[in-house]
Amino acid sequence: MALMEKAAGQGHAYAMFELGSIHNIRKEHERAVEWLTKGAEAGLPMAMFNLGACLDQGQGVAAPDYPAAAGCYRRAANAGDASAAGNLAGMYEIGRGRGVIDNKHLTDVESSTRVSTSVHAKGKSCSDLARVLVLNDPPPRRHAQ
Repeated sequence: MALMEKAAGQGHAYAMFELGSIHNIRKEHERAVEWLTKGAEAGLPMAMFNLGACLDQGQGVAAPDYPAAAGCYRRAANAGDASAAGNLAGMYEIGRGRGVIDNKHLTDVESSTRVSTSVHAKGKSCSDLARVLVLNDPPPRRHAQ
């Protein structure tokens, strides 16, 4: 662990992520959030995702912070993390994450609920919903054969 801390101290994002993960496994959630925050700030999508999960579940923080968690998931999803896109879609689907949606995306949770209902009513998957919410990119239409 000393070598991992040394590497993290030298700015290695993956070491920061690993330290956050180790502390999370040990139920040392406050330390986990500290290291995951550093890893996320260094640009590592895995750290963004795990930090979002901690914030979403209220681990290592005083209470769950849904807007901050959604922001972490959005950054990770925009960096290509599919699990983050799914988690973000799930948050919007149940009305969490309000306050982090900019004008480029949905304007409020009510809009996300309409999109969610529409996507599910048309038999689309959660990944289709994630594309709409995160990327503002609806899935391609499938033509009947």
